Amino acid sequence: MATVFKSIFTSVILALFYPNAEWLQELTDMDHMVDNNTINLAEVGADPEVFEDNAVWPLVAKQRTDKGIVIPLHTYDTEPIHVTNVDELETNYNKAESVSRQHINVLRTKASTSAAYNIAPNSHTATTPVLKTTGAPKLDGTKALTFDDILDLQTAFDDAELPQDGRVILLCPKHKADLKKEDKKLFKEIMQEKEVYGFKIYTFTRNPKYNPADGTKQPYGAASGSESSIAFVKSEVMRAMGDVKGEPEYNWALYRGWILGYQMRFVAMPFRAYGVSAIYSDAA
Repeated sequence: MATVFKSIFTSVILALFYPNAEWLQELTDMDHMVDNNTINLAEVGADPEVFEDNAVWPLVAKQRTDKGIVIPLHTYDTEPIHVTNVDELETNYNKAESVSRQHINVLRTKASTSAAYNIAPNSHTATTPVLKTTGAPKLDGTKALTFDDILDLQTAFDDAELPQDGRVILLCPKHKADLKKEDKKLFKEIMQEKEVYGFKIYTFTRNPKYNPADGTKQPYGAASGSESSIAFVKSEVMRAMGDVKGEPEYNWALYRGWILGYQMRFVAMPFRAYGVSAIYSDAA
């Protein structure tokens, strides 16, 4: 029975995790680089200088110094759930499988929330632009997101010479509603195309919050702060899945049934402080 439960969980989570957190599929897949739930990368050193019409010989050779990067995968453990022998016998559905799918949902929510937080930049730089909304004041005391704001984001990406291909934006629900209210016809067109000003569009409900006073990212899980939409270049962000374990424990003496709890190793983050961005709701 334990083997059946484990097979159900591992096969279902691998099949359903990304399709139901669709935007995570846009990230560079680094599963093949995972070794013992760790990724070992190297940040390459400085680019070589290019000499134009050089007249000084010989050219002096330099060494390139690379920097090793070790990325441990986060560990996600679900709270154990008790499934009794009576539950399995008297319910008209497979309760164990239902519980497993419920665990998948909460793991997916937690992991994708962590991913969005990791990807969002801490503050504004030329290569990690953090912009404010500039639209009309709303009842919640913030300014609406406008299409011009996204156009400004496109300009910021262009000015930073970020890649044109693979640009993605995760609109928070409030920002998505702002765009619909601004121009319903244009909104309908972009949603049909699933693209706006070169950014492929997704919606995500758990983007991080930003401090409206200085535009810095709030701590993970903060309830206060301004809503944000985040953007990235897909070649500059990664995701990796490590071990997925779900070994139910049968305990007749104490529980008259099974204890189901699962563990997943996963991480999603930028490769470097480059090609990630955010637009947060400015105070009206």
